[in-house]
Amino acid sequence: MNHSSEGPVQRQDTAATRLRRFLHWRRRRLSAWCCRVSRGRCPRWLCCLFYCPPRYRPELWNDEGRDAEDCTCNLATETQIQCKNNCYNYGVDDETDTFAQPGRAGGYTPSDITCDEYLKAARADGLVSIDCDKRCPKCCHKVALVIWPGVDFHWYRQDDNGNWSHKPGKTAARDRDDSDHPITDPRTADRGPYTEFCGCFCVCKSRVTIQ
Repeated sequence: MNHSSEGPVQRQDTAATRLRRFLHWRRRRLSAWCCRVSRGRCPRWLCCLFYCPPRYRPELWNDEGRDAEDCTCNLATETQIQCKNNCYNYGVDDETDTFAQPGRAGGYTPSDITCDEYLKAARADGLVSIDCDKRCPKCCHKVALVIWPGVDFHWYRQDDNGNWSHKPGKTAARDRDDSDHPITDPRTADRGPYTEFCGCFCVCKSRVTIQ
């Protein structure tokens, strides 16, 4: 899912980049494990201890010289992070390598590609709806859901600098909209064919599971 004609952002795949990517992955995994180990009963302070608000660091999600057309359809044999994680993974900030789908972890399968169905799917995974003009609670971050009616869904993520970024499908993570403008508000950004704005959610690591 999630279509884009733009190519990936290039990165230098140095040893330092690989180390940062590994440490970032381990921190996310530790946070997720800490919050899920007791099935939601983990103390909030313990989740916050390992929580870091998402930063815009595309090199952790993008692969040098990789385009969506280069990705295989087999997640079991695909080796590239960029190909195995989509906008939902990026939005939630959880690299599952499963090309995560809303509702899959929560046991809800959307019957159609509409705001109503994908709002239900996101809530089933533990995301909590919020007014887009309000702040999420401490140790949570904000995401936004949009729909290309009848075709596709897409997610945007608010980073620690207050701006938004996204990763369309198997293509590269980016912080620009379809008109190459910084994304200060996904409601007013150029979203291309994703014309329906469904709403905002809070992602709290103690509540959210995706796959």
